[in-house]
Amino acid sequence: MKHITALTLTTLLAATGLAQTAAAPAAAPVSYDLTAGYDSEYYYRGLWFSNQNAWYNIGASKKLSDKTTVNALAYYTSSNDRRSLYQELDLGASVAYDAGFATLTAGYTYFFFFNGYLGGGAGQTFASELYLSAAKTVGPVNVTATYAYDMYVDAGYAELAVDKSFALNDSTSLVLKATAGYSIGGYYTAFSPANGQNIGTESVWTHVGLNASLPIALSKTATLTPYIAYNMSGAGREESNLGASTLGLGGDEDQLFFGFSLKAVF
Repeated sequence: MKHITALTLTTLLAATGLAQTAAAPAAAPVSYDLTAGYDSEYYYRGLWFSNQNAWYNIGASKKLSDKTTVNALAYYTSSNDRRSLYQELDLGASVAYDAGFATLTAGYTYFFFFNGYLGGGAGQTFASELYLSAAKTVGPVNVTATYAYDMYVDAGYAELAVDKSFALNDSTSLVLKATAGYSIGGYYTAFSPANGQNIGTESVWTHVGLNASLPIALSKTATLTPYIAYNMSGAGREESNLGASTLGLGGDEDQLFFGFSLKAVF
């Protein structure tokens, strides 16, 4: 009789909307990460900028739903080579959406060059870009295609990257990555000798990059990642990269370099 009475009471309360309902799921917290690293040579999209760089990155991300995540970052790099005194600050934001067939990302990045785009006071002091990317696992590898439009030089950059991770043990993996970049309409392919401004107009291959990294989980929240990389300049980078080497600043048409990073997630 007690069982029947309790069941009847619960049914009546539910019917009148007075029964206690399950609490709504809590909103996903914002996650943060802090990374510090070192690059023996600083290449970005196949173009050499400086060497002996120390860099720092602060990132934040928040899941808006099972499929949508927003991200923000602040990145700073500085050369310890007094010949260039190169410094750069990047501020960016993006939205990633899991579309099922691929993860689609749209974002914006602002670049500030403290001592000029080419260092030593040469070139522009800022740039900004909009970009789109699509990432998908294809068979045993991860494939990412990216298109970026630089609003300062009114030119585009396309990139295709393929990577594969191999678990070596419970805490260490080997990640192999290959990247190919292409300039669309003169994406920093040539520079004026007078002021360092971009004067490139051609659509041409920029580079092929190879990278081998070794992420090592030091704890649940910290990862150390040493890497070794090789940059092979395409027609859109040969003159600039070789020129920097000729001047004794660093860089080269083809170059092997290395570095490491230490990342903490909160």
